[in-house]
Amino acid sequence: MKTAIITAVLAGLFTIPAFAADSPTTTKSPGRGIEQKKAEILQHIQERITNSQAEMTCVKSAQSHDDLKACREKYRPQHKNDRSDKNGK
Repeated sequence: MKTAIITAVLAGLFTIPAFAADSPTTTKSPGRGIEQKKAEILQHIQERITNSQAEMTCVKSAQSHDDLKACREKYRPQHKNDRSDKNGK
């Protein structure tokens, strides 16, 4: 009896995820194709590359620590949810 229960539970654990993986709602977002998602991701990557290149140019031309700090502040701004904001600093 115990063996039958254990077998049934294990069988259920392996078949439920298999059905979930085949469902169309988990593979695609509604109204959004893979090509559109890829284009958005590639655009975001290109923006990061452009920003990194501009930051690299800024750092290369820096003549002092203040210049380096200015580059960091310009190209890596603080996020709104930064921990220092939460601590009131």
